[in-house]
Amino acid sequence: MPIDSAFDLVGFGARYDAELDALILEVETVGDAGSVAPEAAGSVDGAPVLGYVFPTTLPPDAVGFSDVDGDLVLAVTSHPDFDDTPLWDEDGNRAYDDDGVVYHAHWAVLVSDDRAPAGLAVAQAPDPQVLPPTAPMPMYLDSPGFTVIEDGTSLRVVVPLDRVGRVLDFDVGALTAQMRVQVIDEAPLLGVESIFSALDEGAPTLSPTGLDRAPQRAWPDAADDPDTLDVTATEATYRSDVATFVMTIDTASAIATSIPDPAGALDGAPVLGYVFPTTIDPSEVGFEDASGILALAVTSHPDFDDTPLWDESLNGEYGDDGGVYHVHWAVLVDDTDSAAGLSVPPAGDTPRPPTSPMPMLLDSPGFHAFARGARLTVLVPGWHLPNTNAFNFDALTASMRVDASGAEPTLRVEEVHDVLSGDLSLPNTVSRD
Repeated sequence: MPIDSAFDLVGFGARYDAELDALILEVETVGDAGSVAPEAAGSVDGAPVLGYVFPTTLPPDAVGFSDVDGDLVLAVTSHPDFDDTPLWDEDGNRAYDDDGVVYHAHWAVLVSDDRAPAGLAVAQAPDPQVLPPTAPMPMYLDSPGFTVIEDGTSLRVVVPLDRVGRVLDFDVGALTAQMRVQVIDEAPLLGVESIFSALDEGAPTLSPTGLDRAPQRAWPDAADDPDTLDVTATEATYRSDVATFVMTIDTASAIATSIPDPAGALDGAPVLGYVFPTTIDPSEVGFEDASGILALAVTSHPDFDDTPLWDESLNGEYGDDGGVYHVHWAVLVDDTDSAAGLSVPPAGDTPRPPTSPMPMLLDSPGFHAFARGARLTVLVPGWHLPNTNAFNFDALTASMRVDASGAEPTLRVEEVHDVLSGDLSLPNTVSRD
């Protein structure tokens, strides 16, 4: 296969963006980056894969791969024969299993393997237990759901700093390659067939700029400060360069420092949250046919972990992070049984996205959030809102409590501490335009 101009590299870059608390990795090509997809083979065995690859010096365990030696790479790939991102709807058609051809991001560990024409392949995993929960198949390959931007001759990837374990000293490189899947004894092997283009021979030689100024933690230490719940401002902007809505809440003192006292059980568990009620339709994020107010909530609740796909505490465990602030989509409905008149109800028969952790109208999308001083910031990837160009929103703080006494749990709003608008009128707007 001849080198297409879409894969002919002329430059690459890596930088830390403080507003996003994220790394931006970018390649520059001669032609239109991301414009060429491989021709389908008709089966997984023999399926071709095209990729833009960033080799790194990161240790594999920084992204959740334990007990493996090899070279960790971030690969942005297209392969029409199969979908290995079953948690994500990259093409916005509200299906989660038909997006393989859309360029998407993977972490992968490459090792020497003479079964592959170029002598390199993704390491196979003897035990799925050593893989992160978002790994789609028994190999050291993960589907983290990063935002990928195809922008003319540039292709960019947004990597939240938490997703590399907040490692602040590493290098990256850039190459493009063709790979192919072989099914050997019912186990898939993704081998490198050929390298189209490589800068500095593909070696990781570039340290991301700005990393020396990055904080070592996303969240402040816990503190007893009642002013942390007094909302003073909110703002949202759309950054087209990274195709991301950036949403913020400001408070009267250091934000996200209060953690609720645990109750010792799911039933009655307290939840504290910073909440953006929005005018976004719940179906836009996977709650088909649901009615109510779709809210983006950043919550802490030490009694339970409802983000089993993510390791917010960066300790290598995925089920102990409920007390660390994290992001949810939630549908709020009127509820006379809740002290504040609102709740997140049981889902019943309402369809939910694959990342929904329990049978409520609540999702755990893995969005990046962090706090600096009195400001909390949430990154909402634009591709998660494929049909939303603009929306209204408000900002509030609230205490909630889980009612698990019924067949399915309900999250009841007990007290609204502060509403920026005063009347929940959702007066703030943000637009892609």
